[in-house]
Amino acid sequence: MKTSWKGSISFGMVYFPVNVYTATTGAEEVKFHYLHKKCNTRVRYKKYCEICKEDVAQEDLVRGYEYEKDRYILITDEDYEKLPINSKKTISIMNFVDKDQVDPIYLDKAYYISPSNFNASKAFELFRRAMQESGKVGIAKITLSSNEYVSLIRPYEKGGLLLNLLYYANEIRSTENITELNYNVDIHENEMKMATSLIANMTSEFNIGEYRNEYQEALKKLIQAKIEGKEVVSPPEAQNNIIDLLEALKASVEATKVTTKADKPKAGKKTKAV
Repeated sequence: MKTSWKGSISFGMVYFPVNVYTATTGAEEVKFHYLHKKCNTRVRYKKYCEICKEDVAQEDLVRGYEYEKDRYILITDEDYEKLPINSKKTISIMNFVDKDQVDPIYLDKAYYISPSNFNASKAFELFRRAMQESGKVGIAKITLSSNEYVSLIRPYEKGGLLLNLLYYANEIRSTENITELNYNVDIHENEMKMATSLIANMTSEFNIGEYRNEYQEALKKLIQAKIEGKEVVSPPEAQNNIIDLLEALKASVEATKVTTKADKPKAGKKTKAV
């Protein structure tokens, strides 16, 4: 696996080299191209210089910051290297927090961390195991793709570490401007009992492998049908006949009871391992 970042982790006075790898691939989705409606020719996007009247290749581009209208200063790769930022090469642990203290809304892209060589393995494993036994996660900074991020580091499977980039506080939008949340309703005791019973009946162990991207699957079938010249049909829309909330909850609880009983083995009998 190709490394995304190489450097070291600084843990108090302990210092050991690590490799960082991208942990996710992004959403799997069907890719489309834009075509010219008139002739169905693919539309191309070109970088064009209005002064030189010519197309510009990627290697001929430089970064410019507009500090006044139409006036720029150039920032080169050498300028980036001169930035006095420790997190370019070192993941310095700033502090530790309880593993459940970080709200999931702050979690962004995930990366795997491994020791970069055999000699770093002991310090790496000590760091990982100490966090695991204490129930803590590390908060650190790392520079990736010309930007510095706050990150969360925690023990992960097979002796590794997982690093999540975190959004900064000013990057999280407040819910204060969502006017629909300014509601005031009365919840009846029976409605609450039914709702909690429904949750209990629908509770199971989390297994991400059970879920599929049905939208993309349906889209691929639609595309294949178009290729084969078949008629594309749509299922009828579900009818919403729910009138009474309590009755709907009761019906849902009863329906999930049937499903739960069918899935669970009978009491007093052991299930045979397959």
